[in-house]
Amino acid sequence: MRVCVDTTILLDILKDEFRIFQDKLYTALARREKLVAPSVVFAELMPQFKGNTKLLGEFLEEHKIVTEPLDLDSVIAASESWMKYLKRKTKVKCPQCGHKLNIKKHFPQLIGYEDCLKM
Repeated sequence: MRVCVDTTILLDILKDEFRIFQDKLYTALARREKLVAPSVVFAELMPQFKGNTKLLGEFLEEHKIVTEPLDLDSVIAASESWMKYLKRKTKVKCPQCGHKLNIKKHFPQLIGYEDCLKM
């Protein structure tokens, strides 16, 4: 099977964070899955390697990850999924008063909705 590897999982490995996601990549490696990363992942990882493309290439090679360009259909599919996510994200409402919540981060900032959180 072919598995697409995103930047976030590789950052988890580099920073030794979120072991559960690291394990998924290592499980795919153990199963001899074909690991591919879009070329943009290479660019996104460059700061972690201080611009050293040789070192980054070695890291990807050690993890059996091949970098491939994205075809236009894949870019369109990814964009549509992202826009669907963003649209869904803006529909989150306060369960008590119905105000739309502006969730820009993983945790909502409830500025202006403090009265809804009375206990």
